[in-house]
Amino acid sequence: MRLPLEGEFSGLTHRLHQFVIRRLVKQFEPYHPISLNGEMIAAGERQCSDRWAVLNKVLSEGPETVLDLGCAEGYFVSRAAQEYGCFTLGVDADVRRLTLAQELNVINKNDRAGFMYADINAEFVRKLPAFDVVILLAVLHHVMYEHGLDYAREYMKCLREKTRKALVFEMGQSNERSMHWASLLPDMGADPHTWIIDFLISCGFTQVVKAGETDAYHSDLRRGVFVARP
Repeated sequence: MRLPLEGEFSGLTHRLHQFVIRRLVKQFEPYHPISLNGEMIAAGERQCSDRWAVLNKVLSEGPETVLDLGCAEGYFVSRAAQEYGCFTLGVDADVRRLTLAQELNVINKNDRAGFMYADINAEFVRKLPAFDVVILLAVLHHVMYEHGLDYAREYMKCLREKTRKALVFEMGQSNERSMHWASLLPDMGADPHTWIIDFLISCGFTQVVKAGETDAYHSDLRRGVFVARP
């Protein structure tokens, strides 16, 4: 049903709206691939296919709600909503990326996805409702090197309480030595993937499995992609 007050841009205004989106993309390097009306207009700093393959399997289980913390330009939010019909919320504190995500969501008419500005700290996580699936990709290492291991563990314990069915998780590793933050992380040893599994279990998650691997940020190293059950 279309409400009588519903409207949309057309003609010159529609073209200007798309022009603004294309200009936004050129102002900074998007983290995720960017599509506008089915056209790929930016490849993004990180390819997302490996992580989507893991998320795709989790979404095939039929969850109704999905939360993406640190959603950047909303690639996973949009795909989850469009391909599985999930109610999906993306949260980020980067105004540039979030603005682009919101604009793309409107112009692509994705009516099952939404975006929210917030600093995704532990206090914010405590206030969230529970979601069937939670996505936390390339976020926790920032929390860990800024606030320490104990804070990161409490953060993840809070997040476990908000996860009904599955967490899809990936983080930076201490062996990514080309990154300035690697030395600030706990030493994950020769096998960072096993260290991460043990860490998630210590936070109260169960059935933690490495479900795939993906590229590290600006590195040839491979990060683990994990699925953890609450």
